[in-house]
Amino acid sequence: MPVFHTKTIQTILEPVALQVSTMVVLDEEAGQGGAMPDLSEPVAAVSVAVLNLVQVGKQTAESSEDTQLQEELPRAWQSAEVASQQLTEAAGTLKENARSAPGRKLLITGARGILEAVSDLLLTFDESEVRRIIGVCESVMEYVKVAEIIEIMSDLVIFIKNITPGLTGLNKLIDNRAKELTNPVHAGKLVEHCDQVKKCVPMLIASVKLVCSLKASGSGDAESAVSSRDWLMSSITEDLKEIIRILKIKTSKDELAQGDFSEMIAKIMGKDEPMSQQAFLPNFQTANQFLARLDPESADSGMEALDKCLADALFLADTLQDAEMAASLKRQVADLKPMIEKLRALKESGKLNSAEGRALAKQIAAMMNQLEQTMQEAITKEVVENFVDPTGPAKQMTNAALLEPTVADREAQWASKSKAFTSHAEAASRTALQVARSGNVDEATVAEIMDTIKHIQSLAPQLVSSSKIVLNNYGNEVAVDFMQTIKDEYSQRMEQLKDLVDRSTDSVSFLKASEAQIHQGLQQAKAALEKNDTETAMKASTTVAKQAKRVLDVARAEAENSEDVQYVERVSGASQQLAKSVKPMVMSCKKACAEKSVASRHQFSQSADSVGTAVTEIREVVEGFHQPPRPPTPEPELPPPPPEEDLAPERPPPPELVQEEMTQRIELPEHTASVAFNIVEAARDLQDEAIKWSIKDNSLIAVARQMALHMAEMGRLFDSASGDPQSRKELINLAKTIAKSTNDIIRLAKTTAEACTDRRLKQTLLQLVDRLPTISTQLKIISTVKATQAGRRDARADRESSETLVLNAQNLMKSVKEVVQAAQSATLKLKPGSAAELMWKRLD
Repeated sequence: MPVFHTKTIQTILEPVALQVSTMVVLDEEAGQGGAMPDLSEPVAAVSVAVLNLVQVGKQTAESSEDTQLQEELPRAWQSAEVASQQLTEAAGTLKENARSAPGRKLLITGARGILEAVSDLLLTFDESEVRRIIGVCESVMEYVKVAEIIEIMSDLVIFIKNITPGLTGLNKLIDNRAKELTNPVHAGKLVEHCDQVKKCVPMLIASVKLVCSLKASGSGDAESAVSSRDWLMSSITEDLKEIIRILKIKTSKDELAQGDFSEMIAKIMGKDEPMSQQAFLPNFQTANQFLARLDPESADSGMEALDKCLADALFLADTLQDAEMAASLKRQVADLKPMIEKLRALKESGKLNSAEGRALAKQIAAMMNQLEQTMQEAITKEVVENFVDPTGPAKQMTNAALLEPTVADREAQWASKSKAFTSHAEAASRTALQVARSGNVDEATVAEIMDTIKHIQSLAPQLVSSSKIVLNNYGNEVAVDFMQTIKDEYSQRMEQLKDLVDRSTDSVSFLKASEAQIHQGLQQAKAALEKNDTETAMKASTTVAKQAKRVLDVARAEAENSEDVQYVERVSGASQQLAKSVKPMVMSCKKACAEKSVASRHQFSQSADSVGTAVTEIREVVEGFHQPPRPPTPEPELPPPPPEEDLAPERPPPPELVQEEMTQRIELPEHTASVAFNIVEAARDLQDEAIKWSIKDNSLIAVARQMALHMAEMGRLFDSASGDPQSRKELINLAKTIAKSTNDIIRLAKTTAEACTDRRLKQTLLQLVDRLPTISTQLKIISTVKATQAGRRDARADRESSETLVLNAQNLMKSVKEVVQAAQSATLKLKPGSAAELMWKRLD
């Protein structure tokens, strides 16, 4: 069965499949009484291309040192030569007798053989290249183990000299391989793990250098350095193993598995049992849908969602630093519990849809909305507090480790800063985890957040250990260098986590929470100065300065993300005002603390007000830009209609409304385990998204709906028993039609992206669009393969082709659905008067 995991394989297979599909269609038409045309020229063209590929295979086998390649290639090229000969014979037979049944049979056998043989040849070449890269990975992995026995600097020099060429070669091989892969996720992960190896190797070298230094000096901290070295060796090995695993992936069903973070989540949240990263927003959505409709069929899942929402709220409350916010969540849950139990009792007694049930559901829905809002506010507040100075605690701990031995309480200072650092790392990780679990974050960002938290959780104890080594071995520059290396990596990861959390947090909500805290801090500083409490005043003003910097970070991100010139100018202007106000506020606070005069306190009050005003202005500008458009003015109430007998005949609805009403939901086949069911189900999933929107003035929705119908039609072609298509010609033509619709989706989505002023929304849409050409091309190839196998008694080949076709159909429908969703989001931020504007009118 053909695989398409590289661009080279797909590029070579596509024209071959096109020629074969033409032959299959002609064969089916001939089976209906038609005559076969002269196929001499197309068959000759295919044969020449295949034989050229065979020649390359023979030359490669002669020059290669890969014994497995030398064994496998001959079988592949012999199959290709046989298939090519069969095509040539079939073309000759059909030229003499255009209705020859044996000729037609031989033609399809040869066409099928050509596709399989070319695929086998290409895959054999590719597997050899993969083995070559894996060999380099294993060599590096094996040589990393040498670090374990290095105890003197001269051996370390040799280690560095020997490992460097292997790393350089591996980096080049991985970079080239990533560019070849058709799956962008796999390509990205390859590069990511390779980059991590490149980062860790210098850290490993620094740790080995530290081991040598401490053992030479007889320090008791040598074992701690050994632990750090072993941790880095393990990290490098794990990344190399993951590179090897990704390299071996060939099909879309071997998707990258999300990491198991259950134990890490439990540790961060202070729980004994492993926990999932289940988002709470979907539970609220399910609960709200149930409360709005009170559908008996969804009552069980609706009640379950309500219970989960309360559990999520209590779980969040237990992790919050803000006691008042935690108490508010617990109060709301306590108020909701008896009402939900009463609704459950009505459900059990069959009175769910009674007047009492509807009234109760409405009341619960309002309270659930408030609960969800409180949870989101609580998480935003935690983001503001725990990421106000993400790298500060690490700096304070490492600075404490560098204190001179003459400082009397240096050990106590370090212990205090170490405890604060560990506490902050846990709090920041916990907050980021809550952001990921909120449900407002896309899957890719959730994966990034979880992976970054994992690195922080791993790096934090290493930084504590390395800083303690510095504390205990004052003046050891090797120890200082290693600590600095770990600190730099930790700080980079923490800044990365901050950026991810900021990107995943609503800007307006963040600015509102920051504004409230800044005004509170300024008032606290003013009150402290009135009482001559200089320590509190300076602490409050310094905290405000850090919070103001975070506001500036968010404002800067807003400006960088937007192509709306007026908005960028307004945000930049307000940001400049805040940036100019912060330093004078801190300096005037210092002056007021020193002078303790009415005049200096008045000066601080004025500078503090300037900061508060500037923060408010930024929030107002951003909020004004992001607030939803005003709803249309309600139409005036009309007088009651005249009696029915006086009414004029009802006018027919406009044509577009008739078309809307004619869109019926795709029905699923009966046999759930069949090819037909799986393909039709994927089509209906896209249709469910598309029918939420009107097709009036929205070509993208119109095309998406049509694609879903065509895919459902393709699914219904397959016989539930045999799995064969009822018409090979129709299968191939539908694949081409769907591919053409895919091109229309790409064109419309790109036009929308080009007009979008939000760079992040634009990038997301374009990334999704970039996946479509590959998937639609694969659909055409796979459909052709499946068509050539119809009626063939080869259970294994039939199963593989069916699985591949189903996976491709599911992937295409899912990708188009995501493009539709991203295009709708991008349309909210289009340039005024843009020709790309699509009308998004909700129907559900």
